[in-house]
Amino acid sequence: EVQTVDYQSAAGNYVVIDTADGGSNAYMHLRDRASVAKGDTVVAGDRIGYVGQTGRASTCHLHFELWTAPGWYRGGKPIDPLPLLR
Repeated sequence: EVQTVDYQSAAGNYVVIDTADGGSNAYMHLRDRASVAKGDTVVAGDRIGYVGQTGRASTCHLHFELWTAPGWYRGGKPIDPLPLLR
């Protein structure tokens, strides 16, 4: 479920999606405001936005953060997503 769609000076356009395990995925520096809204349900493969260079990004890229439960800035901790993406 989409938790947050917003703009922040460092992160640029970003979206935070809560996961079934109580954690969160955060996607930052999107080109435009995310194409989803708070409360929307998304599944793997749904387009939520486009890679961009908003906020304090020096090049076009996607900043991805994976957070443990209870989620993004709600007491969870950021973890390295690479092992899960392999």
